Amino acid sequence: MAHKLTVLMAVHNGLPELPAALESIRGQTVTDFELLIVDDGSDDETAELLAEHARADARVRVLANPANRGLGFSLRLGVQEARSPWIARMDADDIALPSRLERQLEYLDSHPEVDVLGGWAEEIDGQGRVLGLRTVPTAHERIRELIWTCPFIHPTVLFRRQAILDAGSYDPDIRRRQDYELWFRCAKAGLRFANLPLPLIRYRLTEEHYARNDWRLAWSQMLMGWRGCRSVGAGPVAYLGASVPVIRALLPTSLRHGLRRVLRAVDPRQQPTNRLGA
Repeated sequence: MAHKLTVLMAVHNGLPELPAALESIRGQTVTDFELLIVDDGSDDETAELLAEHARADARVRVLANPANRGLGFSLRLGVQEARSPWIARMDADDIALPSRLERQLEYLDSHPEVDVLGGWAEEIDGQGRVLGLRTVPTAHERIRELIWTCPFIHPTVLFRRQAILDAGSYDPDIRRRQDYELWFRCAKAGLRFANLPLPLIRYRLTEEHYARNDWRLAWSQMLMGWRGCRSVGAGPVAYLGASVPVIRALLPTSLRHGLRRVLRAVDPRQQPTNRLGA
């Protein structure tokens, strides 16, 4: 059955957060979509849970990597295999708000020039308690100007499949931060961007999230950012901003929370929240 929209999720050992993520998509106010999930070599009970959801809901389709290949590889596979002209990203540890897809499709219906549409997110901790609101710029020109900051919250993004394919899609060799590298190529290819000024998901932040972002990952992210800045002709401030992850990763985990608050106060992506619900 053809759908206008594919929701694409990649997961490796997704328990215990995966059930809530799946239910939040299956419970959307929009019902005409396929939920395509790439199981990236999980060795916990993720495969059994996905099979259970596929039996219960014909919209759920599961692909399985025989071994763990990383998020870039899995998302590239998902984009190739998607059966719809539009693809909405979703992560296995986040929660989509009920009208997320409806809001995005309504916007795209009235803004057909847009290729990549994201939104804001409520940050939550491991127990689901709301920590705050993460915002990003909404207009194409500002997003393009700040492309070096990664001005999209990746699991909120809904994009035109063919436009992403034409831009080269996800790099299969990048296991983390593959979206950062992709947005630079999309900007260089002339894609049109937008973000909705309202939260679309609950974005989970845990101690494991901070622990995964070690100095090796931060170093590769900085180099990726520098290459991207060069490709779009960004100025010196962009190169400095792209170096921040290394500084953050070198700090003890206990100090990263404080640095995060300091950086947020000067983050050019932050938007006035009086636009909430607009």
